[in-house]
Amino acid sequence: MVYKSKKQLKKLSDKQFFEDIKKYIKSYHSFYESRVPELKVLANRLHEEYDLKEFYKVFNKFWNSGYNEERTLAVHTLQLYKEDFDINTWRFLKPKLKDIKSWDKVDRVSSNIIGEILVRERKLEKEIIALAKSNNIWFKRMAIMATVPLIKLNNNELSLQICEFFIHDKDKQIQEAVGLILREIGEQKPAVAKKFILKNIHMPILSFDIATQNMKELRKLRDVKKLGRETSIVKSIKNIFRR
Repeated sequence: MVYKSKKQLKKLSDKQFFEDIKKYIKSYHSFYESRVPELKVLANRLHEEYDLKEFYKVFNKFWNSGYNEERTLAVHTLQLYKEDFDINTWRFLKPKLKDIKSWDKVDRVSSNIIGEILVRERKLEKEIIALAKSNNIWFKRMAIMATVPLIKLNNNELSLQICEFFIHDKDKQIQEAVGLILREIGEQKPAVAKKFILKNIHMPILSFDIATQNMKELRKLRDVKKLGRETSIVKSIKNIFRR
């Protein structure tokens, strides 16, 4: 596919443009894979042709189709507008979150779009916490992963607050997300992550293993604490039988 200038692209009618995209989607069966170069080409093409407000209409057209391929293109393109995100982007996106039923899309939308809005609109924190406290497993992971851009700016308060909500969660997807966030914090501020992990040393093993990927010394400490706790349990049982 050959890149065209913005002026050349503007010569294309909406109908011609969308027919071009739909034809490509139908003919390329590996389109859904995020590493496909052509996906980036189409996303860049859309980004060059439309400003953010105009693209909302294009996004809706793709999203309402219900097809994974078109929704994937919509998400990949929207994230290219991050410098223009504001609270209106959140209001536009929020009603569509209930339609996301794949973990890949959850993580991409939350960290690359919702999180970038959050960086610019800190009043969004209350809504992120509301997502975290919902009964929707998809929303819970979105809330956790949406804090990634804040962590990269050395702001960990919201991330740690949400991790506290889920530190003993039984769902594997949530445990994984907590581990990823703690590992991310550890890369930016190791002392902060270490303090939180030590406080919650008996968190689920999945969360712990991911969080301590670069803190192997904490794994040894957990083993020691676990051994000590098991020894105490054994002593208690022996005392019962002695009575």
